Amino acid sequence: MRRFLSAAFAAAVLCGCASVRYSDEGGRTMVDIVNTGWYMLNLIPLASGNPGAPNECSCKLFRQTTTLQNNVRLLDYAVTERDAVDVKSVRSYWTDESFLFILFQRHACHTSAELVLAEAGEPDAAAPGAADVQDDGNPICELQNL
Repeated sequence: MRRFLSAAFAAAVLCGCASVRYSDEGGRTMVDIVNTGWYMLNLIPLASGNPGAPNECSCKLFRQTTTLQNNVRLLDYAVTERDAVDVKSVRSYWTDESFLFILFQRHACHTSAELVLAEAGEPDAAAPGAADVQDDGNPICELQNL
């Protein structure tokens, strides 16, 4: 029992992470969103990324926040932060890693997109409907040209 609690504590200390990273190369602005979480027996969430505080050392304990819906919310955050007027080539996929056979698993939801920024002198406009994307339960999603 002592080992089990130590392992659960170690997994909780590792925490989940929600991150939003940008790349401005070749005249394109790309955003990469990763939201990770640790689970016991693939059912019990131990620690997941905090989508309300991306890029910070913050997590949600015993809550399931590793979802496509939260990644889309983070995409809306990126659109607002960079004053984008459109979103292109949105792609999402899942990765899973197991530790100690199936006792602990790390799930990660990845989303990437190209942000179309307003040209100099162009009026500001909101990006269309990134928040309207629904999670259909499919672990591999490709959403293009929202």
